[in-house]
Amino acid sequence: MYDPGFWYRFKTMAWLAAVFVLGAAYLALSGYTFTLGLMGFTESPTAAGLMPPSDRGTVEGVVCDVFGDPIPGAVLRILDTAVTADHSGRFRIEDVPLGPAQLVIEAEGFQQAAVAISVEPGVNYPQIVGDTGLWPADFSVRFHVFTNSPENGDTQLLFGLVEIANPRKDAVFISQIEVRDPNWEMVHDLLESEAVINHISQTYDLQLATNPVPAYVIPSRSRVVLELDALPQPAAGMYHLLLVYAAPDDHRQGRFQIIHLADEMDFDPDLDPHIP
Repeated sequence: MYDPGFWYRFKTMAWLAAVFVLGAAYLALSGYTFTLGLMGFTESPTAAGLMPPSDRGTVEGVVCDVFGDPIPGAVLRILDTAVTADHSGRFRIEDVPLGPAQLVIEAEGFQQAAVAISVEPGVNYPQIVGDTGLWPADFSVRFHVFTNSPENGDTQLLFGLVEIANPRKDAVFISQIEVRDPNWEMVHDLLESEAVINHISQTYDLQLATNPVPAYVIPSRSRVVLELDALPQPAAGMYHLLLVYAAPDDHRQGRFQIIHLADEMDFDPDLDPHIP
């Protein structure tokens, strides 16, 4: 039997049930979102949230001097963003606009450098070493000695490097390069004879000055790395470098300056003091 009141009540109950279900779903979703907010999740982990903006890039690398040694504490700047290199010279600059940019580098004891780079999406690795590395503020010399074996014996050899950088506007004249062993015995004299002088000047493409004393001429804004001949059965301990140099006018007038550096002989399997 058809009952209009029954069907009216039935439809009313069905609508109420639907509204109840939708309301419960809304409350559940709102509670879930609120809980995520309390836990620190403010947005879903979409690809856009994990990746840097498409119009930005990252610049990272190691800042070194012209010899290849890292420079801890160097300050690097692109536009208004500046970072400080860590103890190993590493740095990272994020959120850099794409396109050409100037990477400005400053460090105590070095000349300021500006490296032109092109920033692309992702991570960019500019090379800041050698020709693009930092020049010392003034004439600079490095001295390294190392051996191919940790054990004393007939096969142990001493190797060495004398690294010279001249950032000045004028040439520098070097009239003495001596290396002495821990007993202060001279083991290398790079100006001991005309044959040695001619050999070194030809090997490293150096000009020579003869008056008032023979000297190697280190041109302006140049660097030279002199490799010492291998020394067999070296004595353990500190080795000493004595280097005498002068500016052009001082060399002509016989006024010289001396640099004394010391380095302890260490085992270096790479035979390269610039590799950690």
